[in-house]
Amino acid sequence: MQTWVNMNITDIKLSNRNRIYFYIRDKGMATTKDIAYDLKLSLPTVTQNLEFLADQGLINSEQKVVKKSGGRHPIAHSYVPDVKVAIGLDVAKHHIISTIVDLSGNVVKYVHKRQDYERSDAYLRLLGQTVEEIIESVNLDPNKILGVGIAMPGLVSHEEDRVVDGRVIDNTGMTCAEISKYIPYPTKLIHDSYASGFSESWMSSDIHNSFYISLCDSVGGSVLVNDSIFMGDGLYSGEIGHVNLVPDGKLCYCGQKGCFDSYCNAEVLSSHTDGNLDLFFARLKEGDETLGKIWDVYLDHLAVAINDIRMLFGCRVILGGYVGVHVEEYLSTLQEKVSLKSPFSENAKEFLVPCKKKKSAVATGCALYFVDEFFGDMQE
Repeated sequence: MQTWVNMNITDIKLSNRNRIYFYIRDKGMATTKDIAYDLKLSLPTVTQNLEFLADQGLINSEQKVVKKSGGRHPIAHSYVPDVKVAIGLDVAKHHIISTIVDLSGNVVKYVHKRQDYERSDAYLRLLGQTVEEIIESVNLDPNKILGVGIAMPGLVSHEEDRVVDGRVIDNTGMTCAEISKYIPYPTKLIHDSYASGFSESWMSSDIHNSFYISLCDSVGGSVLVNDSIFMGDGLYSGEIGHVNLVPDGKLCYCGQKGCFDSYCNAEVLSSHTDGNLDLFFARLKEGDETLGKIWDVYLDHLAVAINDIRMLFGCRVILGGYVGVHVEEYLSTLQEKVSLKSPFSENAKEFLVPCKKKKSAVATGCALYFVDEFFGDMQE
């Protein structure tokens, strides 16, 4: 069990201290009287607990004075988001992205490293170095680190803590312990699509049920139900990339033909601009007719998959991943294509949205698993 700022979590479970802390976190700032009134606690009880939380560095009781008309101005107690942080690693075919995330989900530091993946001990050492480098870059106290989330493509068994099918980057069979052998902190191994979908849900208070489509070098997805990733009974929940889109169509890396992945992964577009997806969209914006036709076909295929998802889940559909961050400018065209496929004359504007998290969604999402666990342990 992790300790929480030199205090065992069990000491605060179901306690007034717990209630007070979350009240301040939700409000951002509150006076002693406001806390006592809203939580129906005595002033001495609130004061005693506030002193304890301040001593532990969990709140700041001197940050700002709340102005009141007449009389003395009471001190406001504010939430300290960086008393604990988590680190996220997005391990992909051609890059390693690392982030540091505080308790509010803010990205404290972001580092993008161009690096081809390889299944070797040298690469695993590089992951460990990447973690140490981002820690050193902000002079982070290691005692503040809740853990390191590691997101990778491939089917991940959370029960076995290993990659069950990793044909995208050749990581099949690798365990969390193996991948993190040079990382001296608690670690979690997370499917990259689950991480990015979780990040979108965690950062959006208005999203509770949704289907997140990750349009990266491979296509994945995640199903979010009541703010949590729905794992299903197997390992395939959200694996939209391998839904059959075109019968007997293009050969997919999985060995089947016609998979959604084969028609809508990011490389379908970037392959026309020497692997540079940003350049594809830059030229598309400039009016390149050839790329315009390629993009239109891409949207046609994407619209079919989105309509199928909507019919199955009836929830909001979020477009993310490398392509998703570019799609907002073309969203109305895509929404029109999806609307035309609806058997219920539904307007896709009501449910189809681009991702809010435009940068480091995967790395942020896997870090947020530790933040979410931290708060979950506190509220048990």
